[in-house]
Amino acid sequence: MNITRKTFYGIGILSAALNILGGAMLLFSIRADLVFNIATVAAGVMMLMLATNLKEDPRGRNFCLTAALLTVLGMVPGIVGIVCAAASWPVFAWPYFKASVPENGLHKAAFLVMVCGLVLLVGSFLPVPQMLAACIIIAVAAVQGLLAFLLYQEA
Repeated sequence: MNITRKTFYGIGILSAALNILGGAMLLFSIRADLVFNIATVAAGVMMLMLATNLKEDPRGRNFCLTAALLTVLGMVPGIVGIVCAAASWPVFAWPYFKASVPENGLHKAAFLVMVCGLVLLVGSFLPVPQMLAACIIIAVAAVQGLLAFLLYQEA
């Protein structure tokens, strides 16, 4: 079996789809912690496996390793978990944001991922109604999925 970067980005797309599913279930007041946990683990696996594949780019590898660590720490309860969970995808997106030209769709998607990380961070500390939280989760997951899809297409 040939495992390429497309495989890793496909795992990222799957992670985003699971987060969208969990957000949609939350719209109907169904708490799906298992779905969110599987999505988080999938995102961490994508970032970690991509880091092992980036031997020629040590800076990008360090960002992927940091993002994978933040993803794992994002599962810790409390403020540390909230901050790490909100920062994992923006840290992952940062090298793609810096490396792409501003007119590129990848550049815009990476920027949106970083904005979504800020929205998640602020929203985690504010009293947000469940319906709004579900909509935010769906929107953030869609942006993360878009980034993973654009990376999949580019690979």
